[in-house]
Amino acid sequence: MLLERVGLNGREHHTPAQLSGGQQQRVAIARALMNKPPVVFADEPTGNLDTKSSMEIMQLFRELSGEGITIVMVTHEDDIAAYAKRHVVMRDGKILRDDGGAAARKSQEEIARFVKEALS
Repeated sequence: MLLERVGLNGREHHTPAQLSGGQQQRVAIARALMNKPPVVFADEPTGNLDTKSSMEIMQLFRELSGEGITIVMVTHEDDIAAYAKRHVVMRDGKILRDDGGAAARKSQEEIARFVKEALS
């Protein structure tokens, strides 16, 4: 079930007014996944979420990527961008940098350490 996958199990009968902004964001992600798309566009997907929820959403995106779904994400948060396999930096509609997926990323250990610190 998609709602369970995004952490909203048991909330299926709630109206939008009964959900927090973060929960509404999770509903939007579930809706985006309904038809099993090859690409998901995510504009600031963690913008309204607390750190723990943000990490859960990024873990979900990592799982989706592992299943072959391409995630195109816009974010201003460096710790969230660290999850990406490829970084394209834009300013004023122009590409400033495209690492082509080859530039060094934060290691899995660094991400794990950030998650541990954020959740403690």
